[in-house]
Amino acid sequence: MKYHLYLDESGDHGLSFIDHKFPIFLLCGVLISDEEFTLFHNGVQIIKKNFWNTSDIIFHSRDIRKCSKEFKSLLDIELKSKFHTELNSLIKKSVFTIIPSGIHKQHHIRQYGLISSDPYELCLSNIIDNTVRIVNGIAGTPNQLKIIIEKRGKKEDNQLASHLNKIMANGTHKISRSLIQKFEIEYSFKSKKENNNGLQLADLIAYPIAKFALNNEGENLAFKIIKEKIHQSLSKILLK
Repeated sequence: MKYHLYLDESGDHGLSFIDHKFPIFLLCGVLISDEEFTLFHNGVQIIKKNFWNTSDIIFHSRDIRKCSKEFKSLLDIELKSKFHTELNSLIKKSVFTIIPSGIHKQHHIRQYGLISSDPYELCLSNIIDNTVRIVNGIAGTPNQLKIIIEKRGKKEDNQLASHLNKIMANGTHKISRSLIQKFEIEYSFKSKKENNNGLQLADLIAYPIAKFALNNEGENLAFKIIKEKIHQSLSKILLK
């Protein structure tokens, strides 16, 4: 059986600039089997066609929250409520595992300084660690893992590809080379314009988790929908 790991982020990973209102960088991994992804994908296509008469629309968390661009129609409160009800219902019933990893940038700089390892790579390594452990523990262990990452830029993607190649060749400080090489792992970078529903799911999920990590006492209805699907303890979402 093949598993997919979709990756998208919330916040900026760079340490040279900090938005003091949102000093969180969070990378969100969504681990889902081939069969379950097909069911989710079909469900999303139905929702898109029902509300926009086309499956070409691309779900983007920020635009949906702001009711901007293609989502201006959601300024209609009744339509917005119906859309969120259907989307939340699909996400809730879909079978997948959420593997988030992030940093509080101010705390990270205080502890490690500005010359610490790239936050994106740190978070990615942590997600790969957890993903391999999860997949390895599945009965009749699946041997194929496809990692799909949203494109950021040629330089950034090349740097990340190099990091992934090192992980696949050598393992990490938590998982051995022999364990990670049990699996056929391949990765690819995809643009938002390619309209990949797996990446859009990761995008929709990343923000409410980052928001929770920043303030776990604030109102966060979206987080309640996905909370039970998060793999690790909520206290371990942010790297220390």
